[in-house]
Amino acid sequence: MELYRKTVKVGNSAGVILPKKLLGSEVKVTVINQPINLKKEVLKLLEEILENIQGVYVINQKPIEVLAVSRDIKKIINEDKFKLSIVPLALVRKDLSKIKPRLEKAEVILNKELLIKLLGEKKL
Repeated sequence: MELYRKTVKVGNSAGVILPKKLLGSEVKVTVINQPINLKKEVLKLLEEILENIQGVYVINQKPIEVLAVSRDIKKIINEDKFKLSIVPLALVRKDLSKIKPRLEKAEVILNKELLIKLLGEKKL
């Protein structure tokens, strides 16, 4: 018998809920798709240029897209589970009217203040 289940919160742990008829059975759990720690993965990719990064934001959940605002670096990094766009602040400001709806729904990884400032700016 082979079952596929999502893990659920069980107290301070995670568990898999099985049918009652399997009570007392020995089971084998194989992790098929481990969740990623997006913040950790993104900051690891940015580690070498972190002093140039002014803010980092998740701008889309499916597929996962991350925007890193930099001083002067422009680069796109495609990972297995997400896309990381590094864009200079001047370019973000220039295209603000295009990306503002996505920024309004963004999840902050680094520097909430910059996001608030960008959202408060008028259309250029």
